[in-house]
Parts: sequence; structure tokens; C-alpha cells
Amino acid sequence: MQDFPEENLPDFSETCIDSVVRYQGSLLHVYEDRVTLPDGKEARREYIKHNGAAAIIPLLDDGTVLLEYQFRYPQRRHYFEIPAGKLDVGEDPFTAAQRELQEETGYRATRWQRLMCLDLCIAYSTEQITYFLARDLIYEAPDRDEEEFLETLAVPLIEAWRWIEEGRINDAKTVAGLLWLKGMGSHLKLA
Repeated sequence: MQDFPEENLPDFSETCIDSVVRYQGSLLHVYEDRVTLPDGKEARREYIKHNGAAAIIPLLDDGTVLLEYQFRYPQRRHYFEIPAGKLDVGEDPFTAAQRELQEETGYRATRWQRLMCLDLCIAYSTEQITYFLARDLIYEAPDRDEEEFLETLAVPLIEAWRWIEEGRINDAKTVAGLLWLKGMGSHLKLA
């Protein structure tokens, strides 16, 4: 296998000339920038600025994972997902993960492990999602936002992985998190 050290690769950086906010909402902001390309020409780039998010893979002691079943308006359908939520401005991802797990599922975890950070939509968004494994769960009670309607399900990990293969789970953050766990988490004795 050939190694490709980055210092040997060309620099294709683009430089911002000016930036205009086209939309500013509570979740995201849409920008249009004028940039200089590596060849000196100009182009326009439209993108979304997002505060980022935290995603949680909550594992119960019996080897099941907590998934959420909820309706997602942009796609006009229901999804099976791992718990997740956006970061408040300047918020630490771990703080958000703790909050979201308790708010959405009613569980609190006493053991946490940071897994990875992914850039979700690199062509048009700054959104990053940081993943955490939550274990030793204690049920308290959910404290959902008043506009949040979801059902929490305890699904055996093996079943969740099968749902990915069957296309029943196709939310990208959930697929990435659960497949990371399957491939990289073997030392955790999960299933």
C-alpha cells in the first residue's frame, strides 16, 4: 500500500475575498463567499455554518443499544437514530452529549468514552459531529423539548447492524456510529 504524506500533495486552498450572510436562523446560517481559486480565477461558494452536534451510542448492560424513532420533516419520513443534538454556541460536545442523552431518552450514563469526530457534509456545511459511547446507564426520566416527539427503543446491537444492512437504518450519523462500533469497537466486548 502506497503512503500519501500530505506535505507531498498540492495545495488547492481557496482564499475568501468577501462573504455575505444570505440567511440567519436559529439552527444554521447560510453564507455566500467570493473566493480566489488556486489558478487565480474567482468563484462563488455557498455553505451552511452550523455549531456542530454531539451523538451518543448508549449501550445497556444486556448488549442492547438505545435508538430513537422519530419523524424528520425535510425527508417527510420516520427514522431510527442514535440520540444526538446540536451544540449551543461555544458548548463543549461532551456537555451536549450528556444533556441530549438525558433529555431524549431519560437515561444518564456513568461511563463515557469519546469515539470520533466526523465532518458531515463537507461540500456545503461546517457541521461536525462528535460521537460518544455511553455505558452504565441509569434511567431517570426524559425531559424533551415541547416540539420533540420520539420513541426510545432498546435494540440488540446485532439487530441494529442487520437493520443497517437491510436499509432500515439509513440515517448517516447512526450508520457511521454503529458501524464504527462494529468495526473498531471489538475490544469493548459489545455483542
